Amino acid sequence: MLQERSVEFEYLRGFYEREENQTVVLYGERYSGLNDFIRDFLKDKEYFYYLARSCSEKEQIRQWQNELREELPRGTFFDEGFEGLLQAMLRQKCGKRVIVIDEFEKIIHSAPGFIDTLLRVSTDRWNNQPVLFILMTKSVYFVEHQIVERLGRAAYEISGLIRLNELKFLDIVRHFKSFDLKDCVEIYSVLGGYPELWSHFNDALSVSENISRSVLTKDRFLYEYGFCCLPEELRESAVYHTILLALSEGREKLNDIYKITGFSRAKISVYLKNLIALNIVKKVDSYDTACRENAKKGIYRISNSFIAFWFRFVYPHLSGLKTLPPERFYAKYIAPSFDDYASRYFIEVCSEYLELMNRMGKLSFRYTKKGSWIGKVGNIDIIAQDEEGNTLCGFCSYGKSRMRFEDYEWFRFCVEQAKLKVNDYFLFSSGTFDERIISAAEETENIYLIDASKL
Repeated sequence: MLQERSVEFEYLRGFYEREENQTVVLYGERYSGLNDFIRDFLKDKEYFYYLARSCSEKEQIRQWQNELREELPRGTFFDEGFEGLLQAMLRQKCGKRVIVIDEFEKIIHSAPGFIDTLLRVSTDRWNNQPVLFILMTKSVYFVEHQIVERLGRAAYEISGLIRLNELKFLDIVRHFKSFDLKDCVEIYSVLGGYPELWSHFNDALSVSENISRSVLTKDRFLYEYGFCCLPEELRESAVYHTILLALSEGREKLNDIYKITGFSRAKISVYLKNLIALNIVKKVDSYDTACRENAKKGIYRISNSFIAFWFRFVYPHLSGLKTLPPERFYAKYIAPSFDDYASRYFIEVCSEYLELMNRMGKLSFRYTKKGSWIGKVGNIDIIAQDEEGNTLCGFCSYGKSRMRFEDYEWFRFCVEQAKLKVNDYFLFSSGTFDERIISAAEETENIYLIDASKL
């Protein structure tokens, strides 16, 4: 975790090393590795850790006191309320202490003034030892959409916010060392960048065996997670399931969802907004080019990999999940179209490759913006431009033994449809390339061929 989260780790350590007391909010989605991250950070430090409960304010204080009595010297006296708890911890002498309050939003729900109390206590320098408060939560929605409203002015006195985002494809490659590129892309398309989910796959097994044993087998964690993969913030699960199923079937425009679900457009918009706020769905805007009339607008896609996989392959076949052996279920419902599903994630892998090359200055220009062009008759997987208008276009071929010359010609046709003047063409293939593509690249300096070994 230290290697994979080194940037966030150093950022948090910077708050710890400041002379003044600090209060930091550390948050991330479920299975983003928050627990492992904080465990690594606390290894060589004096700390108190408390996991908040969903209960009344009085009961919260009682539970916290009971835990502290096991850690503090016998006979420690507690003043009333949360202030008494915090002061009891801060009176314990040490060089610097960390106090972690996990799922802190549960305290705020029943005790809105808790953060005011914490901030007041932390700024009292007369009696207290130096401290870093870490308010931790897996409720991304609370931090990014509700915290200011719930805390008021106190929200602006918090020292910093640190979010653990999904890890990158490169981290999956480092984690699953025995898998090749295609295996890692498939894992990425199922588990995304969530390290706590990775631990349920065994790199001694094939990807299909891992899916069969961990996702399709009853009583396994990922099997159970599939049935409760939506966060608790979302109610009316039937509506959300219907919308997610429509998206997984390729109905990506609001009007398409309206036609298949029968829900009103206004209702769909509200529910999509909630899914976007929780990073389950994303709105995809086509890259802005000189030819807007050939581009699609208002596209929605599932952004959470596991939820996308579950609703694409498992949810529509729940009866088969209950009646078929896992291996037969995989062969019947997943294997035939798995490459097509994973191809979208291969585009993300190629995009990450270009980001690394751009950061290291290994492209012919440094681009400042990047996206995809979604056309009415075809797409451009990757477009990147600098402020002077220099343009790079990328085409990604996945699941084929080689990229065909006809695929390359279709890519050039889409570029013409977008009316782009292109400096460099990047062709990515999970296999090899047609001889005519290789010849074209040898004759033209601005065509770059990136195969599995380079990726």
